[in-house]
Amino acid sequence: MMNLRHKTIVFLGTDGSGKSTVIDAITPVLRRKYATNINYEHLRPNYIPSLGVAMGKRTKDDETQITKVENPHSEKPSGFFGSLFRLSYYLIDYTYGYYKKIYKSDGIWIFDRYFYDFIIDPRRGKINLPQWLIKLFGCIIPSPDLIICLGTDAGTIYQRKPELSLHEIKRQVDMLKLFSQKHKKAVWIDTGCSIEKTVKDTMQIINSCFNK
Repeated sequence: MMNLRHKTIVFLGTDGSGKSTVIDAITPVLRRKYATNINYEHLRPNYIPSLGVAMGKRTKDDETQITKVENPHSEKPSGFFGSLFRLSYYLIDYTYGYYKKIYKSDGIWIFDRYFYDFIIDPRRGKINLPQWLIKLFGCIIPSPDLIICLGTDAGTIYQRKPELSLHEIKRQVDMLKLFSQKHKKAVWIDTGCSIEKTVKDTMQIINSCFNK
């Protein structure tokens, strides 16, 4: 068994791509294999409260509902300056928060979604900014050790979770595939097969990354 000082794995994919299922399946395997703590975060380090809580629009108890979104595009994006403020606020969490909470800790950190979601699906985060500007922000954030992009045929995902239109799901899947080809730490895994094969493929990629 290998004890790890600090590793980060990011899972990206549309709702219905299998992120939660894969994360739940690999967590005990990782804990046994690497004899270390497995930590989980959604979207960001969450060292600082969400913008809604910070501005008094939500309570901390409401935070538990953030990951359970039935219609991720139900709210209109903020305007340019509102979006810029929102992204700048969360940049603090991705930098200072990452250093305080993630970098200075032991174990494996698993992120269900990450900053890259603002590029692939900005409307979900209520961001309305040019792609080049969001990507510029992305140059500042810490890069994870491994980015696992999950997805399959858009029709299959739509049958699992028809929360977005088929066209929008296809757009995101295509963007995610392109992202996995361009980012040196990203890998694409097709989740159209059995969960057993998906988990096996995922663990092979993780082991290969951690044992370099």
